[in-house]
Amino acid sequence: MLETIIENNASLSSFVSEFRSAFRNKGQNGHFIAYLVALWVYTGSKNLTGISQAVPGRRDESSIYRFLTVQDWDEQEVKRTRLGMLNRKARRALKAIAKPGELTPVFLIIDDSLVEKTGKKIEGVSWHQSHISKRSELGHVWVTGQLVVAGYSYAVEWLLYRRQSECEQAGVAFLSKPKLAQMIVSQFDPLPETITYVLTDSWYSSQDMLKVCEKRGFKYIGAVRPNRKFKVGGHTQQARTWVQTIANSAFARVKVKGAHYKTWSALGTLSSGHQVKILFNRRIGQKKWHFLISTDLDLSVHTLLRFYLTRWEVENFYRAAKQNFGWGDYQMRNLVAIQRHVLLVMVAHAFIEFQRFDAALSANPKAHPTLGSLQRSLRRTVHRATIQRVFELANAGFDLDSIYLRLAA
Repeated sequence: MLETIIENNASLSSFVSEFRSAFRNKGQNGHFIAYLVALWVYTGSKNLTGISQAVPGRRDESSIYRFLTVQDWDEQEVKRTRLGMLNRKARRALKAIAKPGELTPVFLIIDDSLVEKTGKKIEGVSWHQSHISKRSELGHVWVTGQLVVAGYSYAVEWLLYRRQSECEQAGVAFLSKPKLAQMIVSQFDPLPETITYVLTDSWYSSQDMLKVCEKRGFKYIGAVRPNRKFKVGGHTQQARTWVQTIANSAFARVKVKGAHYKTWSALGTLSSGHQVKILFNRRIGQKKWHFLISTDLDLSVHTLLRFYLTRWEVENFYRAAKQNFGWGDYQMRNLVAIQRHVLLVMVAHAFIEFQRFDAALSANPKAHPTLGSLQRSLRRTVHRATIQRVFELANAGFDLDSIYLRLAA
């Protein structure tokens, strides 16, 4: 059945063939393909039960669980292959927008996402503060690096954060969320002919992050808390104090992505000695002020704010990965199985993102497919393959019961 599905989609066939070297045998490769197809087409919870039921003719839950836990396929090779394919697509997209003699800006967004769980015996779970519910929730927190390039977005890394007490109990080294974020930035391999802007919220805005970005030659744009101090001219004050003492006539209005903002900017120095551009901004109609810093001192207010608002792309990715591809649907206790499940989710997302790249580079300039529409199209391909297989078996003389046993076994 899987063979029929692959044969009905040339781009899918080409995609899965790239990963063949990561698997030791045909059985492992078959599980890999079946898992991906299930992530793409199954509309229920993408746990082991759902995965095992999603593709006709595949093995049972225990077989898939062994694939995730004990079979020795090379997940690092899967990661390298996935990222290499994505970067090749990104370079093609960059060529279409590159300006002679100029570096194209790309954005490495650092953030984290909570995957809530109910089982206390799941390896690595702990209690974490939820940004959504505003209370402590049981689950896993994943720190991610999301690359936005030429209008497209994909994760380049995802690392599981584990609390210090949980690390001590498990006998593994503890790394804070800021340290994990700095690891992602320090290990990121930039695309040629680009300038990388690292974007973070106030949680990851620190002297250490600025040093990592400076060492790698990356620019940094980040939010800071209201109590962060700046020195402008001969005066040093907290951000919240600055915004209260600035004359109203000193503020300007800018329009970014259809919204109007009240802004004030200046060049200043942090207590760490870093020279930065400071931008205070408040969306018209809202009361809350936001405070940004940038190590690129030449950015205009409009460009700095527009660049920072690119951070919203990571929220779109989190929503798609959880709602469409089952990032948070795993129910396994084994951490190896969980990490492999998340890896396969990232591979599944990559293929759909490829379709967006290809559609944008096609002859139709108005083609702007969404991840959801592309996933629905792939689902129709699988349904067509199923119908085709039934038609072939019926023509070969098999009766209904025999066909059912072949497809649903």
